Amino acid sequence: MPGFSRAAEPRAALTGHIPAQMASATLVTRASANEPIQLSLVVKLDQNLLDSTVAALYGRQASAQRQFLSSAEFSQKFGLADKRLQLKNFARANGLAVGPDDGDQSMVVTVSGPASAIEQAFNVRLNHYQASDGSLFRSNDSEPMIPASLTPHLGAIMGLNNISGLWHPHLQRFPVTANTSSLPSLNGTTSLTGGLSPNDIKAVYGLTGTSMTGSGQTLALYELDGFAALDITTYENHFGIAPNITVTPIAVDGSVNGCGANCDEVELDIEAAAALAPGLSRILVYEGPKPPATTFQNVIDIYNKIATDNLAQVVSTSWGGDEGSSNVGSFLQSESQIFERMAVQGQSFYAASGDNGAYDDGTTIGVDDPASQPFVAGVGGTQLSGSVAAPVEVTWNGCGTGKCLQSGFGSTGGGVSKIWPISGSVSNTTYNYQVGVQGTASQTHRNVPDVALCAGSPGYSVYIAGVWMNVGGTSAAAPAWAAFTALINQLRATGGVSALGFPNPSLYQLASGSSYSTLFRDITSGDNGSYSAGTGYDNTTGFGSFKGIPLINAMSTLSTGINPLTVLPAIYAFPNPWDVRNPKDAGKPITFANIPSGGKVKIFTLSGFFVKSLDSSGGFSIWDRTNSAGKSVASGLYFYLVTDVPNTTRGTIAIIK
Repeated sequence: MPGFSRAAEPRAALTGHIPAQMASATLVTRASANEPIQLSLVVKLDQNLLDSTVAALYGRQASAQRQFLSSAEFSQKFGLADKRLQLKNFARANGLAVGPDDGDQSMVVTVSGPASAIEQAFNVRLNHYQASDGSLFRSNDSEPMIPASLTPHLGAIMGLNNISGLWHPHLQRFPVTANTSSLPSLNGTTSLTGGLSPNDIKAVYGLTGTSMTGSGQTLALYELDGFAALDITTYENHFGIAPNITVTPIAVDGSVNGCGANCDEVELDIEAAAALAPGLSRILVYEGPKPPATTFQNVIDIYNKIATDNLAQVVSTSWGGDEGSSNVGSFLQSESQIFERMAVQGQSFYAASGDNGAYDDGTTIGVDDPASQPFVAGVGGTQLSGSVAAPVEVTWNGCGTGKCLQSGFGSTGGGVSKIWPISGSVSNTTYNYQVGVQGTASQTHRNVPDVALCAGSPGYSVYIAGVWMNVGGTSAAAPAWAAFTALINQLRATGGVSALGFPNPSLYQLASGSSYSTLFRDITSGDNGSYSAGTGYDNTTGFGSFKGIPLINAMSTLSTGINPLTVLPAIYAFPNPWDVRNPKDAGKPITFANIPSGGKVKIFTLSGFFVKSLDSSGGFSIWDRTNSAGKSVASGLYFYLVTDVPNTTRGTIAIIK
């Protein structure tokens, strides 16, 4: 093809492709000439154009009614069609097959061929090595060389190395009954396990009175394992989440949905999102190859797929790897451009900050990728004690002092990036939200995390692999913040304005203002083995956890003109679910609280058959779990209507016998 003759055109090094693992690896053998290799060629975006686009959307002078780009508009603005064509032409001219096709709006072009053709195309030698931990991997031994005319179009070549095993879930399991362990306990939880139920989460974080459910919103999860649909349905039915949320697996790089060794991570993420945003339209589960097979290439392919599809307004990941181990410049830069694309498209992205405290790799001070990326909201962890009605929240540290090594029950990740500066490198300072923020450990590099939520004791009550258990970790905090953002987006949509998009500029603006204590619960106690909590921002919990309804209002009304939520005392039923196996429930009626004067509670089966009508007295209605004929009702899910009041209220109740 014209323009890509192998002989004449000068070549330039495409830097950032020598993995850190090469420094301590031992050469084993040269790659076989016929070894089949698939590569992901990552499109290089015009960084100045990308930065200026972000600045126009999120800068101090930007309109709150942000005109985010669709995936097609992004593709057109950044010339993806031409760049993709240039990469395809180069590949074909060098004897490589192109495909499967990733779509015209994708930042990845997939190509494949034997090792000999790959070596010739990129002027590298491919070898097999043994890492210091004994694992084997393939890698190039020098930076690839590409035609000079291709340098504006090709940002990275993923797949030259097949290093794997660097990415892990940030999840911890806690005792089913917290008060039988040495962990802090939280009194007043309403679940069978002593962990947080959906109603407990809402009570702890000030969401009990909100009418926002995430209706109309789509949430995407980055995952490296699958899930069992029956587990999710059981969780939803048990806690009265009806109708059930549509949960759809999306396969990337040949993955197949199904529970593997890390199924608990995936199901925790789904259930944590459903707990706070039970009205979500969809949860999209983007699944890549399961560890330990996951490679740098797979990670990029999954994030690229989420950004290219652009179906979800909110994205969450509970997986990560030590920033130092991930320090392949081409990989980190490719991630960064994809995440910046998400910001341009109005996608909010939250990432768990890790469960190894200040020592993300277990031995060295460091932070977790992608939480340390500048266009990501990093989510740290707290732990709760006291009671649901009066919680005490401190920094999560189940490891004590020093290095965590994931012993004990984990500790919140947090610290300072060794890669990313505290602000953008161009004149418009695209990301400068941490500049001048008091309490940051560094004013030269990115600080992690940005915010936090419960990750430690008592954990979240979830249903995984057919068993109720308490699970936490920053893995739970990240999808919970993502679900919280879905509530914000729902309220913004009612006012006819855009989704929130990249959350950090708004979070830092509000947290640095006079209403900080109204909007955030400042975590001032505890440490993560190196960094300590303090007033305002700190490198263990960021600005702290959210104070639900006030922060929803603030994030929705900030320069938008949207009317804030008017919150009346929420009508709710307790215990819900009522479970005969729970000693707290046995023999007790179901009570409906905050019933307005004159209100009636009418109970129906899910099929719509009338069960019973209840009068109210003093703001309460009492149901003895019988029907209008005085007979005990069967196990199942029921819904109720509160009528004869200005606004009819609907809810669900689960009864388990």
